[in-house]
Amino acid sequence: MKKDIILMAKSWKGGGYCVAGIDTTTGEWVRIVSNDESKQHAVTDEDMMYRDRTSPQILDIVSIDCTEYTPNDYQPENYTMDSSRYWRKIGQADIDDVINLHPAEIHGKLFYNNEKKVTPDEISEIRAAGRYSLALIRPSDIVIRVKRWEGNTWPKVTACFTYGGRSYRFIKVTDPTFVKRYQDMEDGDYSVEDVYFVASLADPNPADGDHWKLIPTVLEE
Repeated sequence: MKKDIILMAKSWKGGGYCVAGIDTTTGEWVRIVSNDESKQHAVTDEDMMYRDRTSPQILDIVSIDCTEYTPNDYQPENYTMDSSRYWRKIGQADIDDVINLHPAEIHGKLFYNNEKKVTPDEISEIRAAGRYSLALIRPSDIVIRVKRWEGNTWPKVTACFTYGGRSYRFIKVTDPTFVKRYQDMEDGDYSVEDVYFVASLADPNPADGDHWKLIPTVLEE
């Protein structure tokens, strides 16, 4: 099967990338995964290469050959890619194209609660039709926290924001381009305005099995 998507997420994920986009036909979320279980099905640079050996970028319109629809309990949007086929760029989108196809989402709580992570038990209490692991949101009161922990050269970048009238604190940002802007900045808080977040629910943490909330893409107007 073929999935044509506007690429909305291409963020770091243990040895590869978390990749997701908006289906250009249905407007629904599609998460592209590999069949490499050892890397939590992350997609590598080689996996997602165009025929000219360049790499897809956020807001590219991309055609991807997939072998099957592979949802699980916490990520119902998953499609396993055919790693033997090149990806194909078929167009270019902008933020207005995205919003026309898939307006910013309104959820009562982002991924079922107000915390930084979700437990498997919390997910099991949600009916299957109501589960999701990707969302395009329009947050407000955004503060980016840059913090270097002892022994680490690179800072951890997190976001605090308001969404749906609720406050979310220290959600990890994994957008490579956005994070690189802050790598040389001093530790502290930085305000950001007029952006959309792509929010994602991660695979189980090996330590406790919980699912952390992430911001894999920051889209500026």
